Amino acid sequence: MIEKRLFIDFAKARDAAIAPLYALALFGLIMIAGVGWDYSRMATMHSELQNAADQAALAAATQLTGVTDARANAEAAATTFLATAGSAWANETKLANEPGRTNDADGRTVRLATFEFFQSWDHATDVPGPLATSDANARYVRVTVDGREAFYALTSIGGLVSSGLIDASAVATLEASACNVPPLMVCAPTGNSGYPGTSEIGIALDLREKPQSTADFTPGNFDLLDIDYENIANNQKNRTLGLNSDLLGCTAAQITTRPGARDTENTAINTRFGIYPNGQNFSCEANGDFCPADVTRNDLVRRVTVNGNGNNATCANTAGGDLIPYTDIPGGAVPKQGFPLDTCKALGLAGCLSFGDGVWPVDTYLNDIHGTTSASIPGLDADGDGQITRFEVYQWERAVASRTAPRELARVNTTSPTRTTLYCSAPRPIAGTPVVPSPTQKDRRIVTVAVVDCTGQSGRFDAKTFRFIDLFLLGPITGPAGAGELKAEVIGPAKRADGGSGFQNFGRKKPVLVQ
Repeated sequence: MIEKRLFIDFAKARDAAIAPLYALALFGLIMIAGVGWDYSRMATMHSELQNAADQAALAAATQLTGVTDARANAEAAATTFLATAGSAWANETKLANEPGRTNDADGRTVRLATFEFFQSWDHATDVPGPLATSDANARYVRVTVDGREAFYALTSIGGLVSSGLIDASAVATLEASACNVPPLMVCAPTGNSGYPGTSEIGIALDLREKPQSTADFTPGNFDLLDIDYENIANNQKNRTLGLNSDLLGCTAAQITTRPGARDTENTAINTRFGIYPNGQNFSCEANGDFCPADVTRNDLVRRVTVNGNGNNATCANTAGGDLIPYTDIPGGAVPKQGFPLDTCKALGLAGCLSFGDGVWPVDTYLNDIHGTTSASIPGLDADGDGQITRFEVYQWERAVASRTAPRELARVNTTSPTRTTLYCSAPRPIAGTPVVPSPTQKDRRIVTVAVVDCTGQSGRFDAKTFRFIDLFLLGPITGPAGAGELKAEVIGPAKRADGGSGFQNFGRKKPVLVQ
């Protein structure tokens, strides 16, 4: 009876009732904590794998330069440094399962499973384009890392159930930026990623403006690039070729071509020769925008009329007038006043349509313009390579003011009314304030141009830039919009105004993640 009473009293007792409840709940709390630990471990391991994929994709993208073995170099760059055990930069999963478990036989080092290369990538839909078929068109790389399997550790079924394979992938590309250059491109000779080499320096280019049609770009076409420099005012967006290029800043977006009308751009680049047509509101500005070079000699001549008795009028003591083609000079043949193209181009020889061979009549030019020959000018071959370029002659002319003095080419007197019309050479600009080159200011007759791979391209396309080069403008753009020609001479790889290397100054490339 006493035992029965003790049992009843124990059942009714409320002292220390919380302890049994904790004892019963302990199993659930341990399981919840275990699940949280296992989930955190899996999430951390996925982050480690994703970081490894991101870094591998970025490393691989640095090699996508279009050269031979670009894809092999991309794989090697990612694998050698980031996925090789023992490398100082190897990626590891710190929470990897012990060696010997599924997908962990190689320990903590994250292995790279696959590399996929694509020609393009739709950034809007995040969908890849066609697979790359060559090193030249491999523009994007997708790297997938080997999956890892995390086994539950602290749950009540620890070690019996796993997460399944956890993997990660990333997509990267090599993004090109342009800095301090007019948004102008020229199509390189097909597949010539090293253009221009030493043998191409000094050749004349007869660049053809890309027609506004679906016709493919061909070597020698030039076109505008769609570069939206942030510090260019809206009213200058369509006249960028006349801007003073060192003020343009940089853009980091993928650069594309900009098909469309370019009347204003043609006029803008012609301001570098002091040509300002009526009705287009161009004026030389204090920062050098739309200003001429200090020496603008080309095939145009200055025509000026002096009313009354003009016997004392000379090309040196008159100003103003207008610029006309040398063919409009009356009274017989007059030598061209501008720099001639390569002889093979002048003769229209096969294989010399856009790119010349660098052989031009230097002595004929010097005799027609200066009454001398190259043999009489010590040091004219400034770089000592045995070839005298037009740019070297131009620099010789600039060095002494008398070499760019205007000279009379023809004179026409009339008596009713009495007036004199002078036809003068125009080695100096007749309008605008000339921009004089200096260690901080490039010559306005030098334009830095992107050399682009145009193989198989038409219309608007992503511009794959090989490099930036400097061109010496031989004359203004002639011909109507859509059919204009820009004549220039190759100076060589782009340089800064002070003559220093233009590496990472005009064109910069950096790998960026796409996905």
